[in-house]
Amino acid sequence: MSYVRSLLGDYEPRGKLVQGVGKFIAFGLDDPFHVTTVTGLAIYGVGKMMERRTNYGLRMAKMDVHATAHELNKLVNDIRSLRL
Repeated sequence: MSYVRSLLGDYEPRGKLVQGVGKFIAFGLDDPFHVTTVTGLAIYGVGKMMERRTNYGLRMAKMDVHATAHELNKLVNDIRSLRL
């Protein structure tokens, strides 16, 4: 079962929620002593470290291919709409 889970991978990178909380604390809660800025950036760093341990499998690859195809389609439509 572990092999199948590692092959499928995660749905999204780990640590995204932690990074969001860190950004909010660092930049949303500003204080004169900058304690929240340091704390928020430390929490954000923990989230980035968690993101590096994300298992990139078939699930995330499928989502990346879909996002790339969508972006390419938007670019082609933008190029078509240009008048020369």
